[in-house]
Amino acid sequence: MPRQPSQTFTDKELEIMQVIWKLGEASARQIQESLSGDRHYNSVMTIIRVLERKNHLTHREEGRVHIYRPAVSQGKARTHVLKHTLRNVFGGSAASLVLSLVETGDLTAADLDAIRRKISKR
Repeated sequence: MPRQPSQTFTDKELEIMQVIWKLGEASARQIQESLSGDRHYNSVMTIIRVLERKNHLTHREEGRVHIYRPAVSQGKARTHVLKHTLRNVFGGSAASLVLSLVETGDLTAADLDAIRRKISKR
């Protein structure tokens, strides 16, 4: 039985998506050139094909070149990944997720103030 595609992004998929979200659209060569490190073209193309199969990317043709663009906005992708993490890592408890962020110390005083303001508006 074939493995089910991940509902979230792998690190390499996310890196490519971030390039495309930043550029709006790009050819595979432009994506490759925008990635950090020395990425082989065929490796980049493999990940692009996976992202298309997962419906995260779409393309149009310009002559012989495919121009890729996001099929989902960065905001929608963040929401999807966050909901997946909330459900599968924190048992659906948003409070556990927020408390975990607070406890790890990754939030600055400015972050905490912004969170307090958002909460007070609700």
